[in-house]
Amino acid sequence: MRLLTIGAGKGARIAEMFSQKGARVNKINLFKTFAVVKSLEDLRMLKHIEDGKKFYAVYRDGEVDVRSVFNNILSFNEIFEASLVICDLLDDFSCHASIKIGEEFNSTTEEPTICLAISPPLDSPEGVNVTFMRIKSLLRSFDFLFLFESKDGYEDEILKTFNTLSLVGEIDVKRQVSGEVVVDTSDFINSLSGDGISVAGIMSEKLPFKILRRLKRAGMSETIAERTERMVKMFDQAVKNVSARAEIGSAKKGLIVFSGDPDEITMDGMFECIKSMERINPSMLVRYGDYPIPNSNELNAVVVFSGIKKFRL
Repeated sequence: MRLLTIGAGKGARIAEMFSQKGARVNKINLFKTFAVVKSLEDLRMLKHIEDGKKFYAVYRDGEVDVRSVFNNILSFNEIFEASLVICDLLDDFSCHASIKIGEEFNSTTEEPTICLAISPPLDSPEGVNVTFMRIKSLLRSFDFLFLFESKDGYEDEILKTFNTLSLVGEIDVKRQVSGEVVVDTSDFINSLSGDGISVAGIMSEKLPFKILRRLKRAGMSETIAERTERMVKMFDQAVKNVSARAEIGSAKKGLIVFSGDPDEITMDGMFECIKSMERINPSMLVRYGDYPIPNSNELNAVVVFSGIKKFRL
């Protein structure tokens, strides 16, 4: 899934991270990254976004006009299946610019619009209040909104989560392999609800190199059981590690994606994870799939809960 990615204000540092470390398929970065900032100093600090793809916008009296910037971005004629606008909720410029960019997308393109919003810690009524009010405004301009709470390691969680999700629907022509259950971009989009926010959880596990795994191989039944058990444990950890303190039991939709060596992903494991997700909310519509990376020594599990309207302190 190719994402036209725009970092607004302080959100530009996350866009820069995708420019450097975004998932690649057939040597092509799936994140087409741009940035919009309010000062020359901010512009100069973005070392890893191509010159010509980072823009300065005048911000005065709470107003910002992004139309010229937006037209410049579209003039690059990037092929994309959805847009991803990154907003820091504590940055006034980031919020105002993100809202305007979302409006421009909605009036110009037909592709789904996603906002990645970074909130202050949701450990106080004040933090929840600020987050709630700004999310309310952003949801008017975007189809979907992912919320990540700023906490230790959240940037790495954003990178791993969206790298895994962006691989949905991609085909590596060299590897020529498909997953146990193939999910594509439409599955991902249909797993999101615009009625509320989305949160995501990520769990990664390093595995021994493939040759060592083969040497250690036990009986077939025991091996499948170990892989299934690992998937279930990773799913449970991902659920505990969701990106913001939200009531996941109220989610209307959910998505489970595993990426890694296809030999380490079992259908038994996938079905157990689905059952666990349905136990959280029996009425939740759950989609699932995997992205195979042959011989990879890392397994990633991502869970998404969407259509949430409540926070928990």
